[in-house]
Amino acid sequence: MPRLRLNRDKINMARPREVAAAVMMTLNGLQDYTPEIQVMGAAAVFLELAEALDIPPQEVFAATKNLINGQDGKRAEFTAIQDYIQGELI
Repeated sequence: MPRLRLNRDKINMARPREVAAAVMMTLNGLQDYTPEIQVMGAAAVFLELAEALDIPPQEVFAATKNLINGQDGKRAEFTAIQDYIQGELI
């Protein structure tokens, strides 16, 4: 399998809807675990991907926070994810 290549420019141009869809797929895979395992599992995926793609986790974290919070506050896609987490996961 070919190694994934990361285009750092695309990190800051990611589409909120696509990122939210990836979040929902990840959350669906975590829903049968306890909250402690859910958060650690999500964090482990994040850290392992960042390492494999050779990008500092802090850089991705900052770009993601900017994506989640638009100029007018939290984007609708991520408000819906927050509601899902509150209603279904915890």
